Amino acid sequence: LPRRPVTVELRGAQAAYRPGGPLALDGLDLELTPGRRVAVLGPTGAGKSTVAALLLRFIDLAGGSATLNGCDLGRLDSDDIRVALRGLAQDAHLFDSTIRANLLIGAPEATDPELAGVLARVRLSGWIASLPEGLDTPVGAHGATLSGGQRQRLALARALLSDPAVLVLDEPTAHLDPENRASLAADLLAVSRGRSTLLITHDLIGLDQVDEIIVLSDGRVAERGSHAELSRFGGLYHHMLRLSGS
Repeated sequence: LPRRPVTVELRGAQAAYRPGGPLALDGLDLELTPGRRVAVLGPTGAGKSTVAALLLRFIDLAGGSATLNGCDLGRLDSDDIRVALRGLAQDAHLFDSTIRANLLIGAPEATDPELAGVLARVRLSGWIASLPEGLDTPVGAHGATLSGGQRQRLALARALLSDPAVLVLDEPTAHLDPENRASLAADLLAVSRGRSTLLITHDLIGLDQVDEIIVLSDGRVAERGSHAELSRFGGLYHHMLRLSGS
């Protein structure tokens, strides 16, 4: 298994969803050193989610390199990679079981105090305390008995419980209403502080807190820098800020 601390690097990374097909990602450099947080932005189809798919080994490189602690990702077992890198997608899956069982998928040996601690971090403690069956409440097929915000927060708690070295958040606030989107985005930034994090998002909330912002367009890097740098630059990020009213 990859030893900590963990550094993930992409150099000139290219990716396609079928051999010989068009490149969904073309020439991306990315460095996630311990504790560093990077946000990847861009319009639909820009290649943002391809970055997550590449790091989590759902697709393979078409060119360039991808390494974890200097070792080629392609030489590592996918399950081992996902011990070090844990993903949270916009449609994170919940099993037709209880809240407790869904959490324990991330850490089977976790104790009730540990579950309570991670639930407090994602602001679910009050809601769970209000449930007659508490942690033993069924969530229904695909979490059907929960709201969208509750599903995402529960999936985030599960990811945090496994204590990954790198957290890969792929559009985690998509499909939520504006209030829940803003609340979850703020909490994601709070719980990821000090942890290597790749945040793939349309939301611009709190991006002044990340170390670097990469803006993609048609699979290529259009611009990159800090929030302060890009907001002054007058490019795509500046335009996105103006459209969002930020």
